[in-house]
Amino acid sequence: MAKPIIHDHDGHVDDLLSCILLWLSPEIDLQAVGITNGDCYAAQIYEATQKIATYLDIDGPEIAFSEEDMPNPFPENWRRESYIINELPLFRDNYLKKQYQAGRSRTIESMFADCLSNTKEPFTVVVTGPLTNMAKLLTAQPELKEKILEFIIMGGAVNCKGNVEEEGTDGSAEWNVYADPMAFKQILDSKIPIKLVTLDLTNDLPVTKDFLGRLEAQSENSRASALAFKLWSLVKGFDYYFWDTITAAAAIEPSLFTYKEVKIDVSTSGKNTGRTGPSLFSGRKVQVASAINKEAFEALLLSILATR
Repeated sequence: MAKPIIHDHDGHVDDLLSCILLWLSPEIDLQAVGITNGDCYAAQIYEATQKIATYLDIDGPEIAFSEEDMPNPFPENWRRESYIINELPLFRDNYLKKQYQAGRSRTIESMFADCLSNTKEPFTVVVTGPLTNMAKLLTAQPELKEKILEFIIMGGAVNCKGNVEEEGTDGSAEWNVYADPMAFKQILDSKIPIKLVTLDLTNDLPVTKDFLGRLEAQSENSRASALAFKLWSLVKGFDYYFWDTITAAAAIEPSLFTYKEVKIDVSTSGKNTGRTGPSLFSGRKVQVASAINKEAFEALLLSILATR
């Protein structure tokens, strides 16, 4: 039986790729997709997601977005890639097809609340962006915690350097947590089980030329592969990693991963705002992904993308 999933993300290349993987995987029943105004302009990525579904001729989850600003906004030059994604030439023939979920969406909060309120089987919530939406929802309707089996979150840097280099920070934070550290704190305090995919793991898993070569080779007969290759090709000039696609894989094929239990807390103020370090006296224990079968992970991605 397919696993019911909510995916909440913030719209960059790896977020969209993780969404596509969850959408296409036969192991997953993706029922709702929320787009946070984090590493993107959410309205643009909402339109792009509609176009992706139309392009791939797939049906399924409801999509919603929020234009609420993050407490600590992502760099604008990263977010501007939303416009490029939304105007990809691959989508030029979409007008020949019926548009996926035409019109403006309802709010993320009402969509997620509807999913959770009416389910008989608890959801796994995959979050590959800031936790703003889920923190807001569970604050307003704490009874919905009982409908969440676990969170699988891409966020944090436990025993490694962070990737936030903003003025006034000390470099210890990871961007998804730094964007809204109080939201991460709320979910940490919720006691809902958490699996955390951090920079400690993803730093060893770059998107390589070899992988992209294999992806390109299957693109001729696979629209999803062609789209994925194009999306990854947009990211140039710096190393790019399997951040969110690893997190999607943790929901799709848990056996690929090894976890260790770590007690962590998050800093919500000062130069280390957003730091998710080990803690002896505060915070809580979560499952931190410590290892992955890299070859099997890449094979999983290629096999899922080849299906469409």
